Amino acid sequence: MDQVIPSLAQLLDPFRGCFRQEAFLNFQQVTVAWLLCPGRRTLSEVWQVCSLRSRRHWTAVYHLFAYAKWDWDELGAILCLLVLTHLVPFGPIWIVIDDTLCHKRGRRVAFGGFFLDPVLSSKSRKVFRYGLNYVVLGLAVRLSFRPDRHHCLPVLWRVFRKKGTAGHRKRTELAAEMARLVADLAPLREVRLVCDNAYVNASVLRDRPANLELIGPLSMRAALHELPTPRQKGQRGPQRKKGARLPAPKEMFEDRKRYRPTWSRLCSPRGEKELRVQEVGPLLWYCACKSQPVRVVLVRDPEGSWQDVALLSTDVRLSAAEVIQGYARRWSIEVTFHDSKQYLGLQDPQVWCQGSVERAHPMAWFCYSLTLLWYASHGEEHESPRRERPWYHWAIRPAFAEMLGTLRLASWRGRYSAVCGDGSGQPRSAELLETLDSLLHCLAAVR
Repeated sequence: MDQVIPSLAQLLDPFRGCFRQEAFLNFQQVTVAWLLCPGRRTLSEVWQVCSLRSRRHWTAVYHLFAYAKWDWDELGAILCLLVLTHLVPFGPIWIVIDDTLCHKRGRRVAFGGFFLDPVLSSKSRKVFRYGLNYVVLGLAVRLSFRPDRHHCLPVLWRVFRKKGTAGHRKRTELAAEMARLVADLAPLREVRLVCDNAYVNASVLRDRPANLELIGPLSMRAALHELPTPRQKGQRGPQRKKGARLPAPKEMFEDRKRYRPTWSRLCSPRGEKELRVQEVGPLLWYCACKSQPVRVVLVRDPEGSWQDVALLSTDVRLSAAEVIQGYARRWSIEVTFHDSKQYLGLQDPQVWCQGSVERAHPMAWFCYSLTLLWYASHGEEHESPRRERPWYHWAIRPAFAEMLGTLRLASWRGRYSAVCGDGSGQPRSAELLETLDSLLHCLAAVR
């Protein structure tokens, strides 16, 4: 009953050193149960699918998240190295950072508070809901079987503590800390951070490692300056830190004589789109980057369906097309947030103490990255679940739901095969019936 398919066990084995022996067995089985759970991922429901339930007390799953000694950062570092080894063995490392709201109920929930819900909000109406706010870092990778888009694999996360509570730090400080951790894991490779305008500020830009660059939208009212002129012979006083003041990005859009526009084609799953592009720089954004030169790319959609955006790049070597295509990777983390809530129960655990809140909810992101990593390495070896949907003939496959279904089907078959024989050719009918009965109960339970 505790059989884990070899391909999945191989991916989980590098995490063994992060736990005590008994705790690792619990973590391994809970991870598999989290993937197989057919309903909501509350800890009690996950335990119903876990193969340890006949030998361990049900409190083992709660103890794993509340009291056991292990650290998500340590697991995240190993997960990051696994993703880089299997999916991005060379070239620049693209990372994406954003925050998301995890809906919760109950005043006793640790780190709970009212936060802006970006899904329900609009420009004219702001909606706030009670829950947890997580800042998440993921690796944006292009998988060989889905070359049309990038997938974001979460590897690090931080729960945000509101101002006035112990351990409070700004979201930008949490993001900067995680980005530096990834840069330190691969000091000889270039790491490129992509984020939205909430994380393009001095907290993230200053004191970065030498191999960490950033791409993100710049405020339309940002104070930009030319590079300082070289010191002249006989000049008195200290060397100038910045040159003449430049127009704000909003004004640069309209100044076509000084900042001549060109046209660039952006390829996306929905087709090609022609954009008007203006390149400016190198220049200084002194209030955030001090004396480090940056480049600004002004992007306008002539059709008017996209709003104007000024993209900042700390790597002045990148072309306008590379900056635009790099920033397009940011959307992959939004898809990850949707899929982790829809298919892996990010918001389901009904926990409230500090340890459980910090550990239980991110299991969805760990399982998400593990699923993509497993499918990229072994997905072609296994059959996908049969699900006839001829009306979705236009869909590009495989989607995450199909990848997860393939892993679930392989895991259930692994449990079934493990009790069909003991090597002597004789089926172990008692254990086989127990396995089938357990599966039927899991599928039949009303949730």
